[in-house]
Order: sequence, then structure tokens, then C-alpha cells
Amino acid sequence: MDNKRIILSIDDSPINNKLIEAYFRKDYNIVSKDGGQEALKWLEVNLPDVILLDVMMPVMDGMDVLEKLQENERLKEIPVIMVTAKTEMETIKAALTKGALDYVKKPIDFTELQSKIMIAFQMNQQKQEISKYKSYFDIHQGMIHAQRIQRSILPDNEHFKRMFPRSFIINLPKHVVSGDFYWINQNFQQKNIGVFDCTGHGVPAAMLTMMGQMELHTIFENGSNIRPGQIFSKLSQKFSRLLNSSSDTFTQYDGMDGAFLSIISQENKIEYVGARRPLILIRKGVEQLKIDQELLEAKMINEDFSLFEITADRFSIGKESELSEFQTKTITTIPGDRLFIYSDGITDQLGGSKTKRLKKKEVYNKLLKLQSKSINLQKSDFFNWLDEWKENNEQTDDILMVGIEL
Repeated sequence: MDNKRIILSIDDSPINNKLIEAYFRKDYNIVSKDGGQEALKWLEVNLPDVILLDVMMPVMDGMDVLEKLQENERLKEIPVIMVTAKTEMETIKAALTKGALDYVKKPIDFTELQSKIMIAFQMNQQKQEISKYKSYFDIHQGMIHAQRIQRSILPDNEHFKRMFPRSFIINLPKHVVSGDFYWINQNFQQKNIGVFDCTGHGVPAAMLTMMGQMELHTIFENGSNIRPGQIFSKLSQKFSRLLNSSSDTFTQYDGMDGAFLSIISQENKIEYVGARRPLILIRKGVEQLKIDQELLEAKMINEDFSLFEITADRFSIGKESELSEFQTKTITTIPGDRLFIYSDGITDQLGGSKTKRLKKKEVYNKLLKLQSKSINLQKSDFFNWLDEWKENNEQTDDILMVGIEL
């Protein structure tokens, strides 16, 4: 394939066109046109890398052609070098004002012309680079605005703290926008909180978070007397319908994992549902936890605390669970219980001396060690521990963790 750059020579003198072709044909593809109208017709379907344009031509002179080029969005960025026998400063100034990059005088000094063509190529490449960076800048600015929109939809920090005075949130998007989000709601004496992890990360996942949040708002506006398991079923049906309404199969397995809690403090109970995301409950002393009239043994214990892992259903919210029922688990609580729900960005994070994924066991062990401190003080310790684990590795995925003390 011929990858030579194209030079368009527009000159009514056949001799000048032949001289230009003879000098440059080794390194460039030369296209010669003997008039402005013929050249403009060729330019309707072709794009040269540089144009050599004679000033004095019959019917349509070079200045008229230059004006036509500048009026055309597709052609205006092509570098134009005027070729002229005229040396009057007014003519040269007019050509440069109308958009010409440079000029050479006749008879042509081909060394000078070659130098100016090379400069034209360099400047054109720089323009393309600037345009590319401007595109990156525009995209970045758009992402920043999208981040502000996404943050504005998340629960307000003050509202969150009013609902859960003893709590913390660690929210670390991998990119500017996140595929993880949390959601809160209060109905009478019942407080609801969910942590969700949408498929992927970045912009595609952020679009799914908007769908999830909007549907959660709709569910609770249409009736508050609903169990967590029913919420997840409704979300699954909605995601399946919205993402499978066309023949595009790329979105059919998009959805989200999540954990949702309804906390009924006056009855000392929690209703929990999970889609691949567990609930961690840490309690002082006791080594068993009552769930649905059955006793669950502690996953880990130390001299002061017991850590319980309440497992989730093994399917995600979306098409794969459209016809499934999510199990709601009722947990008997006591004041002082500490609850932790988190996205898998934590256990997906690469780090450590062997650059491996962070094990769930290590996360649980760290949480257990932190329980001698108040829940409000645990955030910085856990964050610093996670940052030390990551070392110089790139963040693998969005990270979200919520800790609450009852």
C-alpha cells in the first residue's frame, strides 16, 4: 500500500506542475490541477496533505480558491502554500490573512519549498495532536460533570450521619465515575441501607448505577411495606427488561451485586438480602448469632469479639435472577453490633509482596482487629491498611465499604 503523503499542485502552467512533480515524486504522490474549479471538484472526494496554490490563474485565481477552502469545514485545515510571481507585500499579506500558511516566489527555489512543505507537515501534525488533547480535555471535563451528577444523587453525608451517627463510608472509584453506590431510606422506625456493585467500572457501570438508584426510588415511592428480597426481585425484573429490549446481546448479562439491610431497631432485628455480597456482623463476646430461629457459628473470633459472615444468594441482580426469589434473612441483633457491607473491589485489589489479590480472610481479620476502636475511628485505619496493601499497584476496581454500629 502506498503511504506517501499527497501534494496537490494547482497552477495553470503545465511546466510548473511538471517541475513540481519531477522534484517531489520520489517522496510524495503529486496531483496536478491546472485551474481552481478543477481542483475544487477533485477536493470534493479527496484530501491532500498540503496544497501548492498559484496566485495568478484565469477564471478563478488563487485568492478565490483560498477563500473557498476556508469556507469549507472539511478543507480549511489543509496547509496551503501560495506560489506567486508577485512579491508585493499587500498580496502576500492578503494571502496570509485569508488562511495561507506560507508562500514561495517564482521561479521556485525547490529547496526552500521542500523546507516549507516539511514545516507544513509538522504544523499539521501538531494541530492534530492539539485537537486530540482537546478531545481528551473535553471528555475529562464531561467526566468531571458526570461525577458531580452522580455524587449529587448519592445520599447526602449529613443525612447519612443523621440516620447512622456511628458509621463510616469508604468510597473509592477506580475512575472518575463509579460503578459502586450506596442507598439509604427511612420509613417510620425502619432504616434501609443498600450497597451495590454494578457490572464493570467507569462510564458503563456508572450508567447502571443511575438505573439502580432510579428504580430504588420508584420502588419505595410506590410502597414502603416491602421486604428486602422483594426489592431485589423487582430490581432484577427491571434490569432484565431494560437491558434486553433490543437485539443487542452485549448487555444481557449486565446487572449488579448488592447487599440490602432493613434495620428495625425497636424490634432488635435486621432483615438482610444479598446478591453475591455478604453481610459481616461483629459482636462483642458471643460466638453464635441467631438467624431465622437458627444459630450461626462465628467465622472468626478473638479474645473480645466474634465475626459472623451472613452469606448471600449466589446470583446477581439482572437477567440471571429475573425469575428467581431472593432469600430474606432475619437476624436478631443487640445494641453495639457492628455491620459491614462492601463491594468486591476490596478483595479484587492487587498488592502485597507477591502482587496477589487481597484474601477475604485477611479483610475479616483486619476488621476484627479494629473493633477495640470506635466505629467512627475505624475508617482511617482500614483505609491506610488497604493503601499499604495496594503499594504502587493500580486500583483494580471500584471500592465501597459501609460500616454501621447499632
